[in-house]
Amino acid sequence: MNSRYPLLKLLIYLFAGYIVGYLFITNIYIVITSSILAILIAFFSPIPKDIKYAILTLLIGLNLNSNVELYSIKSLDQNIVNSFEGIYKAEVTEVLSINKTFKRFVAEGIVHSSIFKDPHRCRSIITLFDKENKVFLKPGTSFISNSLFKVGSPKILKEDFNEKAYLISNESLFYGTTRSNKFAITSQNYFKSTFLYDIRANIKSHVNSVIPDSNIAGIIIALTTGDKTAIEKDTQEAFSLTGTAHVLAISGLHVGIFSLPVFTLIGFVKRRVIKLIIFSLLIWIFVLLTGGHPSAIRAVIMATFAAFLIYYGKVPNPVNVLLFTILLYLIIEPTIVYSISFQLSVFAITGIILLYKLIYETIKRLLIYENSLTRLISSSFAISFAATIPTAILTAYYFNTFSIIYPIANLLVLPLMTFASFQSIFFVMLSSLGFPFADLFAKSAFLAINLSLDINTYLADISRGIQFNNTNLIYLSIISSIMLCYILTAVNIRRFVYRMTVSILVILIVLNYKVNYSKSIILIPREQNTSLLIENDSNIYVIMADRKKYDYLQYDQALTKHLINSNKKIKLFKSGNVSINFEDNYLKYAEIDSKFISINQINEISKLVNNNLLYRIDKNND
Repeated sequence: MNSRYPLLKLLIYLFAGYIVGYLFITNIYIVITSSILAILIAFFSPIPKDIKYAILTLLIGLNLNSNVELYSIKSLDQNIVNSFEGIYKAEVTEVLSINKTFKRFVAEGIVHSSIFKDPHRCRSIITLFDKENKVFLKPGTSFISNSLFKVGSPKILKEDFNEKAYLISNESLFYGTTRSNKFAITSQNYFKSTFLYDIRANIKSHVNSVIPDSNIAGIIIALTTGDKTAIEKDTQEAFSLTGTAHVLAISGLHVGIFSLPVFTLIGFVKRRVIKLIIFSLLIWIFVLLTGGHPSAIRAVIMATFAAFLIYYGKVPNPVNVLLFTILLYLIIEPTIVYSISFQLSVFAITGIILLYKLIYETIKRLLIYENSLTRLISSSFAISFAATIPTAILTAYYFNTFSIIYPIANLLVLPLMTFASFQSIFFVMLSSLGFPFADLFAKSAFLAINLSLDINTYLADISRGIQFNNTNLIYLSIISSIMLCYILTAVNIRRFVYRMTVSILVILIVLNYKVNYSKSIILIPREQNTSLLIENDSNIYVIMADRKKYDYLQYDQALTKHLINSNKKIKLFKSGNVSINFEDNYLKYAEIDSKFISINQINEISKLVNNNLLYRIDKNND
């Protein structure tokens, strides 16, 4: 381990120091004192070099932890999502959408609010209501605003929008809303950000002019610029349900797709140093042009590092390349360990390094004929499975999403979307150079994407038929990942068939006894109220407990859709203004029986369902 993977020992010591600091040391003076003592021991004591090395790397890990701002949110508890006011001094990093009534963008800056111990730096998705169109925004705009923030609520009903997952996908912590009269631009730092923003805008415009279908045009735009806002929600949901949403986001896969034609095109360059410089510049320009997504940046760091090793005549060890990238990120940005995107990337690349060769050999054994085409297909499948197996558990945990049919979906959709990515990138590259036939690549991408949409829509309908709760999603993802590893590492066809049979039986048993059941009680915590749904064959009883008095009332549209789609008789037990407002709005769509329920009755029901969230008053605001 010492000679082959030198960075592994270093990372182990760093994480050990980081964990010690996280668990036991919170005082900065203790960190400084221990650092001075460690340096004195390392440089002036006669202890062995290995021990000195361990002490210094543990010290670095300890200091990395001291740079991480640990904060607590006083009013967020057990999935109840509270709003809070704050002053936000930030800069626009990405514009998501602009229409006549509002502008939505991603911003990064400092929030000043009473719920934080200290001003907190974070990334947020901000909706600016601007009916009079007073505010002009581009990436690089600095501003200050009085905003209302909240964290993303988890998806409980299938009709809910998964706010939590959307925040995670945008590397953001909060949703924020503000109005033009509470928003002021402080400076315009347009040069770099606006240059890239304008290039992406030109690509979007050209794609929309060539592709008549706005949804497929939106997918091509996502594959080339990283902007997924033009993709229809139904399409995004279908990709999510089938476990193929990763093909829509700019990631290491797309960096690899871009790198291959670039490396081929510069093959005529004889001097290796010039070829290295051109290759590195082009892949970095591609990543910055597509929005600089964290997963893509990590992939391009690894590609650049590997290219340098090849230039100096070294054979790059993928484990060391991965460890170098992790170490570099930890030094530059210690808080990266909390990034979901970072965790998913590390898991995916680790899976590819450890499992790709085993899975590739298994798939080759199943093929009757072997040629260049079958090898290419086998390689694509192996990469997909190797990356998906370890990340499936994280996806289930963070996004409350797991598809039992994701192996089939990836087998069918990944090759099509990989082909579409190639065609889309060629289209952008060649059309920017003025080649007259460049549009043909866009048309071929259209055909591949259209076919993948049909497949995904069909498979998503199957996936919708199986309902899970969050705990069972995690259990199922763990068992499925283990079973796939078990199947795809078989050394011959006979063992493959045997393992496949055993795995199918195990999954069927799990689905029958653990997962595939109809829930009769659903608890839905919201910001202004908590609803308890008790369901039988003909009725749904909705007990809606208001949390406190509000100056404005929110309307739960997802719950309304859920109740209407059930085609059952609804009986509402209401406790205050929020539930009265829900009843008034619901009556616009369907009939509902209702009656008032007392606080004492709600408390008794809380005891019966063993949950104290059913009626909860925030004493600080009541």
